[in-house]
Amino acid sequence: MAHRLYVYNVDSKTGDQYSHYLGEWNYVIPDLLFPLFSCDPRSKGKLLYFDKINGVARLKSFYQLLGEHYQLLYKKVYYEPVNKMFEMLDDLPYDTFMINGWDVFNMSEEKHSDQAKDWVLQIKEKSRLYDKAISKQNLECLEKEIVVRSGYTSFLEMLETDWIDYGLGYWNEDLYKDISESFEDNGLWGLKDKKGNIITPAVYEEIFAFTEEGIAVVQKNGKYGYLRNDGKVLVDCIYEEVYDSLFIDHKNYGVIEVDQKSGLINIANGDIVIPCEYDELEMLRHVCLFNAKKAGKYCLIDTSNKPVIAESFDEPFEFNYSGLLYRRLEGISKRAFYTFEGIFLGEHPEEVLSEIGEGYYWVKPNKFQKKTSIIKSDGSILDTDIDILMILNDYYTSFAYKKAKEWYVYDIKSEEFRLKEHTIENIHRDWYTQFMKNVFLISDENGWGLYNAAEDRWLLPSSKEYKKIESCREEIFRVTTSNGMFYFDQKTETQSGIYDYIGEGIDYDKQMLCLYKGNEMFILDTGRKLQQVSDHQLGALYEKRYNLRGKDQKYFLDFYKGWTERKGSGYEEYFDDDTLMSQAGEYTKEGKIKEAVKLYTIGINRGNTDMMVELGYIFVHGDYPEFYDLEKGLALYEKAASKDHPIAWNNLGYHYQSGVGYPQDIKKALKCFKKSAELGDGLAMQNLGLLYFYGEYVLLDYDLALDYYKQAEKKFYYNDEKLAEIYYQKGDYANLQRYLRKDTEGTYSDIYYGIMYDEGLGMKVSPKKAIKYYEKSLEHGYYPTALSRLLYFYKDDPAFANPEKYQYWKAFGEDNEMDV
Repeated sequence: MAHRLYVYNVDSKTGDQYSHYLGEWNYVIPDLLFPLFSCDPRSKGKLLYFDKINGVARLKSFYQLLGEHYQLLYKKVYYEPVNKMFEMLDDLPYDTFMINGWDVFNMSEEKHSDQAKDWVLQIKEKSRLYDKAISKQNLECLEKEIVVRSGYTSFLEMLETDWIDYGLGYWNEDLYKDISESFEDNGLWGLKDKKGNIITPAVYEEIFAFTEEGIAVVQKNGKYGYLRNDGKVLVDCIYEEVYDSLFIDHKNYGVIEVDQKSGLINIANGDIVIPCEYDELEMLRHVCLFNAKKAGKYCLIDTSNKPVIAESFDEPFEFNYSGLLYRRLEGISKRAFYTFEGIFLGEHPEEVLSEIGEGYYWVKPNKFQKKTSIIKSDGSILDTDIDILMILNDYYTSFAYKKAKEWYVYDIKSEEFRLKEHTIENIHRDWYTQFMKNVFLISDENGWGLYNAAEDRWLLPSSKEYKKIESCREEIFRVTTSNGMFYFDQKTETQSGIYDYIGEGIDYDKQMLCLYKGNEMFILDTGRKLQQVSDHQLGALYEKRYNLRGKDQKYFLDFYKGWTERKGSGYEEYFDDDTLMSQAGEYTKEGKIKEAVKLYTIGINRGNTDMMVELGYIFVHGDYPEFYDLEKGLALYEKAASKDHPIAWNNLGYHYQSGVGYPQDIKKALKCFKKSAELGDGLAMQNLGLLYFYGEYVLLDYDLALDYYKQAEKKFYYNDEKLAEIYYQKGDYANLQRYLRKDTEGTYSDIYYGIMYDEGLGMKVSPKKAIKYYEKSLEHGYYPTALSRLLYFYKDDPAFANPEKYQYWKAFGEDNEMDV
């Protein structure tokens, strides 16, 4: 279960709290709302407080930047929810936001107040990024630091996520739907706004619940009317009875009663649109039509009193979740079914009617009929005793069916049967129907062809020449003939020439087809442009060979094999650098070092510095004794470094530091590491951090180590344990705790918690907790401090003395050769 933050609006002076909570969020403040909580963050106990007025202003500036960056400011889908959010925030009565983080803080044993203080520091640090983005009117720094960790690809993706609704979805919907609240005075009721101002005096005997559209039934002097949540009287209290408002076609209506007869009123203008002449008037849910009862009989009418089903019946009409209306028939299981337009579809059992489209329905076989039948949009029967019905998808306006061993194709729009003069032998369905409309793959007396039923024309006239027609890509068929293959593009109605073979594109997002003719290969790209594949492109295509399947993959692999044989032993010379690098890397993983060296050498001869570094690594490491050549490897590093390759500089730094291949020279090592770090290599930053952290070859300098480790962290080289030690040595216990919390496995944090609880460093002294953490720390390592303090507590501290535990830990130390 997710742990949550709870957000409130409070008065900083009186402590008064707004009656509604503002929102509840999982674990953290949402990135889209972060500027709202960036002004004057402070903590008190487990609670955090923020300046509301400046925070709202900061959030408006951020949203202005988002709107401009993504060109959303004039789009209704953006400004409607955003304006509603800011109206809600501006209307909050008090000057401070409060976040209660107790549920999240419970995830850690650390004191809640300490976690809150630490969080304030993190908020201040993170808010600087937002300030920078707003001041520079540029989202780049936020995209690099915030979005990349969010799980989204951009702020736009966050905004457009359905439930987020451009930020409005983060808030308690009662805040912007209920803009007022009722109050009682001397037994009567009125309305106040969120700030406590009276907007409707207490004159009503009852104010019932407001609907989602903000309309409530109210009672005054024994009569009823309608009131809006901003205090406006919509319908005076003059009716015997009124019922909750109904939102139909963007208008609000209400059922009213006059002289015990029901009618319908347009609440906006007070017009009675259905006269008060019915004994009952009830809206049919999901349909917005009304069961109207008069003289004991029901008919169905719309909001203008126009009959939808004029004939009257003893039973009311009901809604069927297949999208139809029905009424029950006495004594039998059948129902009388109607469309929303009032078209009678006949009497059938439930759940046997399904829509084909355009008002046509088919009736499934059931106990009253053995085969399928089809009902037209006017309720008449198109055909019965159907054996197979082929409905391809929602946007087809034509369908096919088989009856008495004969196929029929019917077009709904024209209400005509197609190909009546042809004998249809078979109709094939395939996944192509997802991308095409009203296209059928049909065989008749002439052979197979492609037919558009809506347009009543052949796209590919049926022919015995076509051995096979199959969908190959969206809107594209490949056709096999006795002479080879051609493709037909239904979108452009293009028919190609003959090829030896046609298959799917290898790079699916960029290529539609791969086409082969003799020793030549072609690509049809997604822009429908045909391009011949050059020798230099084949290697890159081969790298993606597993994108293909079955026959398509086999044909490509055979073609590629033939190409390599024609080019001879040096065919790799045609590979581009990326392919060389990738293939050489695969060879290295497979232990085929000789083949890898060959490919790297080709790249090096082209001046590729990445491959200089990779081959250099093979030469200088003893993992590959057959190829070990320290002098050659370092020469490659030097050559790559001369062209500012960051990894080459880092690797040279290692060799100068360790004295492998060069005399040990720490000054040169530092120079190499720093040059590599300047060029952006995270490993070099980490190596510099290590040097200054341990002080083995340079003077120990925690400040420099901290700086380099923080730089490395931004490059995803994490050194949490060493950063924790630095903050401990510097006495920065707030930042220390940040890094201790990252140690979810407890591999290094327990010893620090033990010392901090023991000595009261950044937290309240607690010998009990110190003992617990000291014991846990010894599960992961041998810490003399932990052992020494445990022996003290269990022997010399009266509150914790325990001879048995003392002997256990004494033996533990002796067994592990620790100084007891």
